[in-house]
Amino acid sequence: MAAATTEATLRVGRVGAEASGLPAWLTTVDHKRIGLLYGFTAFAFFLVGGLEALVIRLQLAGPNGQVVSAQTFNELFTMHGTTMIFLALMPLSSAFFNYLVPLMIGARDVAFPRLNAFSYWIFLLGGLFLNASFVFRAAPHAGWFGYATLTEKPFSVGPHTDFWLLGLLFLGVSSVISALNFLITILNLRAPGMTFFRMPIFIWNTLVTAVLMLLAFPVLTVALILLLFDRFAGTSFYLPAGGGSPLLWQHLFWIFGHPEVYILILPAMGIVSEVIPTFARKPLFGYVAVVYATSLIGFFGFGVWAHHMFAVGMGPIADAAFGLSSMVIAVPTGIKIFNWLATAWGGSLRLRTPLYFAFGFIAMFTIGGLSGIMHASPPVDLQQTDSYFVVAHLHYVLFGGTLFGLFAGLYYWWPKMLGRRLDERLGKLHFWLMLVSFNLTFFPMHLLGLMGMPRRIYTYPRGLGWEVWNQVETVGAFGIGLATLVFMGNAWRSLARGDRAGADPWDGRTLEWAIPSPPRPYNFATVPTVRRRDALWLTKHPDARGPGLTDLAALTMPPGAIHMPPPSAWPILTALAMLVLAIGPLLHPGLVVAGALLTVLGVYRIALEHLPLAAGHGGGDHGHHAVDDVNRGVTGLDHRKMGMWGFLGSECLFFGTLVTTYLVYKQRRLSGPGPHEILNIPLTSFSTFDLLMSSLTMVLAVAAIQRGDVRGSRRWLLATALLGAVFLAGQVYEFSSFVREGLGLTTNLFGSTFYVLVGFHGAHVS
Repeated sequence: MAAATTEATLRVGRVGAEASGLPAWLTTVDHKRIGLLYGFTAFAFFLVGGLEALVIRLQLAGPNGQVVSAQTFNELFTMHGTTMIFLALMPLSSAFFNYLVPLMIGARDVAFPRLNAFSYWIFLLGGLFLNASFVFRAAPHAGWFGYATLTEKPFSVGPHTDFWLLGLLFLGVSSVISALNFLITILNLRAPGMTFFRMPIFIWNTLVTAVLMLLAFPVLTVALILLLFDRFAGTSFYLPAGGGSPLLWQHLFWIFGHPEVYILILPAMGIVSEVIPTFARKPLFGYVAVVYATSLIGFFGFGVWAHHMFAVGMGPIADAAFGLSSMVIAVPTGIKIFNWLATAWGGSLRLRTPLYFAFGFIAMFTIGGLSGIMHASPPVDLQQTDSYFVVAHLHYVLFGGTLFGLFAGLYYWWPKMLGRRLDERLGKLHFWLMLVSFNLTFFPMHLLGLMGMPRRIYTYPRGLGWEVWNQVETVGAFGIGLATLVFMGNAWRSLARGDRAGADPWDGRTLEWAIPSPPRPYNFATVPTVRRRDALWLTKHPDARGPGLTDLAALTMPPGAIHMPPPSAWPILTALAMLVLAIGPLLHPGLVVAGALLTVLGVYRIALEHLPLAAGHGGGDHGHHAVDDVNRGVTGLDHRKMGMWGFLGSECLFFGTLVTTYLVYKQRRLSGPGPHEILNIPLTSFSTFDLLMSSLTMVLAVAAIQRGDVRGSRRWLLATALLGAVFLAGQVYEFSSFVREGLGLTTNLFGSTFYVLVGFHGAHVS
């Protein structure tokens, strides 16, 4: 990641027409094109997940269904959940982030353009890798939540679960890179004058989402790594027979899983917060309150995970604590709903399709939130858990909430992205079909859950009273399919012969509406200077305090030479190398080694691709200063330094999770030596001192670079490398000593956690 954060955006060139054709799209680093790639790819996966859902509903339409077998049904509901969450909803949000964040903050691109492309290609290949499991008749079948011990070798024979865990590890890399990119972009590339409390609410929601992704995905990564060791190396992290606990998986998964709910819903909330003020023709009511509510949702999201585990017997104190925290998080959500309604109240409403979907979002998400409050009560949750009531709640939040919000954004920003309007009549038909069919599909699930229908069953006998509601749900599901076809027809019509959209078809409030539709490769001819919140609106409709922008006309004036990041093939090549790394465990260890080496090579090429050219431009040190100037933003800090800080914060969660697992398991052993019998304290102390000294020499190297002392910087960097080599040699000696004394990776849980924790630490030092 140190290499990845040295993204160079500096090849000197004059902006001209965008290149076209397949090679241009394969090598693009333009945030707008990457946003479109994310959007179209995620929508394709959404269709796949939707087809899986239709087969599920056909199987359950009547009692004793025989459309698919039990095994196929398990594969379908596992891949449906995995696809919709990781391959459809999250990437659809990323499509909006990619396209809109630079435009809304007045930037010409993201902080790390090639990393941006890299994250997309990882997402695409990861999604194809997961779905390739169907081709090999090895689709994941243990549920999208992967509960232990269903995912362990004794209970999941074959590569089914291996596809799932390797695919999620693959996709997690994409998510962390993307989150880091948008975090630094928002913090460091805002236009002059755009303070935090002048940012659009959508940008605030993106910022909080990025932080959640950086903090939540490392926990899931650790959970998947421990499962990988269980399946491929014979450890017992989740196997009671070896001393492990299946509850460890539940804790780790839901520490990730509940923030993931807000990772999915916050972007939709941000979209609604932009759509309603535009079509109500008035500012967002209580902007500051909405900002704080958004931040509190992100903060509280990490303290409610165990309400998914009320049925495991945590005890009354834990149940009460997590029940209370789950109720508290409803407060900032309620503030947002109130502010949206207050914004619409008294406004001059223009009833266009984006506003329809925004109001649909508020209504459906409120229903999902109310059923969520029910689950915050442990006694109520015990009755509803693992029933169809939970399925209804989940879909009212993620479909009725997230998807309705995303469609609001799609109808709102489609003219900006593609330069053409969507048909209003077809858009409203899409909305009403979607709203009615959605409620036909998912509201009866509340009733079935209260009638005792368990989730994840593939068939049921006659006479239980479930037949009618399941038939209604199946009709509703196909209605959703029909609504989706209407949208696809509308999109096709728009691309083929839709009305041309001007720069500002909605009389928008934010900066993206100040430039042509679709925007030029460089976005803004002149970087805007922002004077007030809702800058564009107040420039078009100034009040007594004056306009919101210093010079609106300058944003679209014919540009001179503008330096933009050039295309690069290394992002897609490095993603292909990572695909080899992911396939390796399924086929041959040699592929793991080859994939890892190629990935390291690709990451270095991404980082260093244009540095020699940039550094040499202009002669002497001028090129180095040019590099520094381009990578230094409104905070006065270098993008690359901030990126490294963000990555280290994410790493703290990764190693914190590993350390916590070690502390829980170090004394839980059925055989073999324990920590007090085998740990070499003098060697550990020396290794710690050695690492601290390597940090000191690195600081001295940086100081030498800053004062232009080339010889000194090389000397201190060499000392850092030598100290790192000494540390690694000490680890090799310590590991070999432990093996000789009878402590192997699979001897006991202490050995397993120790080797995994220290091994990953050593890999990071390397």
